[in-house]
Amino acid sequence: MKRLHGKTMLITGASSGFGRGIALACAEEGADLALVGRDEGRLSEVAEAARSQGGRAVVCVADIGDEAQVYAAVERARAALGRIDVLVNNAGMNVTQRSIADTSADQWRQLLNVNLTAAFLFTKALLPEMIAREAGTIINVASRAALHPHLAGGVGYSTSKQGRDALTQVKNEEANRHGVRACLLCPGVGNTPLLDRRPTPPPPEQRLKMLQPEDLGAVVVLVASMPARVNIELVSMLPTRL
Repeated sequence: MKRLHGKTMLITGASSGFGRGIALACAEEGADLALVGRDEGRLSEVAEAARSQGGRAVVCVADIGDEAQVYAAVERARAALGRIDVLVNNAGMNVTQRSIADTSADQWRQLLNVNLTAAFLFTKALLPEMIAREAGTIINVASRAALHPHLAGGVGYSTSKQGRDALTQVKNEEANRHGVRACLLCPGVGNTPLLDRRPTPPPPEQRLKMLQPEDLGAVVVLVASMPARVNIELVSMLPTRL
């Protein structure tokens, strides 16, 4: 039997990059998916690829920087799939400006809103029902910047990812005793569209040495398929050759 057979998952930022890799890996292992993002066309392509594995996939178009749209996406997912067993808070963004001096207050607010507040809102929407069922997994995709903040990632990005670490730890303190677990997934540099927001994007040959979307997919499948008694609280990933 496939490792995620019978599981329903809500994945944010599922239209490209790590989110797309996670979605396709989980679909291959039998999960039904609610795919959240802003680009309906690309989400539909991912959904069609997921359905070709034999499962269900529903597209939930939303700007996760908007609280009302977050809750609407959750309701759309529930209406289509029923209960949500696994939440993957993957969506994130960055800006070209990285230093404190160059980052505007509006950019700071946008980064925290999309990278951190949205993860809190999706958690707030789904955690109570997971606790009531005494079962559920929440995976917060962060970054190595959550463990080692750095200027290359930027002040706003690093702060938001460290916030996901705190969100994960508090979730576990609050919900572990009810059979609900949370994992912080911290990948190193990955071959995703975020690279194009760097002041100097890396060349194609360098990107091939980075973590790939399917690598994140494999780890999410592992975390989500562990026995209910097991909580993998932290995963730190680095490219081998970079």
